[in-house]
Amino acid sequence: MHFDKSILSTIMRDYSRRRELKTLELEQHKRAVYEKIPRIREIDRILRSTAANIIKIALDNDSDPEQAINELKIKNLSLQKEKTELLIKNNISPHFLDDKPYCNTCKDTGYIGTKPCHCLKNEYQKRLKKQLSSVLPIKDQNFNTFNLDYYPLDVDSRSNMTPRNVMKFNYETCKNYAHNFNTGAENLLFYGSSGLGKTFLSACIAKTVTDLGFSVTYDTVINLIKNYETLKFNSLNAEQSKQSINRYENADLLILDDLGAEHTSSTSIPIIYSIIDLRLMSQKTMIISTNILPKDIEKRYSTAIASRLLGDFKALRFIGKDIRKLKNKNNL
Repeated sequence: MHFDKSILSTIMRDYSRRRELKTLELEQHKRAVYEKIPRIREIDRILRSTAANIIKIALDNDSDPEQAINELKIKNLSLQKEKTELLIKNNISPHFLDDKPYCNTCKDTGYIGTKPCHCLKNEYQKRLKKQLSSVLPIKDQNFNTFNLDYYPLDVDSRSNMTPRNVMKFNYETCKNYAHNFNTGAENLLFYGSSGLGKTFLSACIAKTVTDLGFSVTYDTVINLIKNYETLKFNSLNAEQSKQSINRYENADLLILDDLGAEHTSSTSIPIIYSIIDLRLMSQKTMIISTNILPKDIEKRYSTAIASRLLGDFKALRFIGKDIRKLKNKNNL
């Protein structure tokens, strides 16, 4: 799984801040208790010296270290019991002075050795979904809310199939794809007119793949080109564009919407080719949606782009009537 550096750095700063606040809170608790119950200060001082005593005993060859260590343990247990009783006697929770982390597995560091802890993965997933929800309605658009009733049962003259059967196939394909997603999964090309569910099914896939713990980045091709051009020509907003580009290039799944809506220029086509080729070479998965028919892709772009889109992507055609118009009509 690839971690977005900007999201990960924010999480790690929060972890560090949380540890600092926890330490400060514990010190405040200690000061209050020590002032009220001086005996507990003395108990804590004795308990802190235990480690040094154990080392000293282990180095002392003239005595039985195991017996001495057991005696220390008994003494420490007695002191801890006394401490607990003093706290309860003074109407203070016995856990008031516990230095307990939020996550017992990683002790609030986020890592177990070099591997990310489950708490870090969960926090990352939560923030990634929040980031995605700002550009995609993943909360409302999911496989459970996809409605095939919007697609006619009349046979489409161009495909000799009903839009509902075609879209049922697309739905099942996308659902299986999302639930079985893994790094290096095949690329998908959604094509068809506006308002047929391309972005909807992209959102369904994005939500499911994110829930599986993979990183997903969604954007329009227009924004993609804008960010690459900003990084190259405009240093004022370069940092934000650099972060977006890092996500384009490294996310486990990149979803690019509205290919063909951008203004073609001397820079746009090389940028589109570059991101497609880069991710294909690094075996990172893409979903690209467009209103352009496959036969017209080479006319608008280049042989190289057409070759990659038609040769390295599984094409799914979307047919039917504009669902947005149908919904607006029904609301009138």
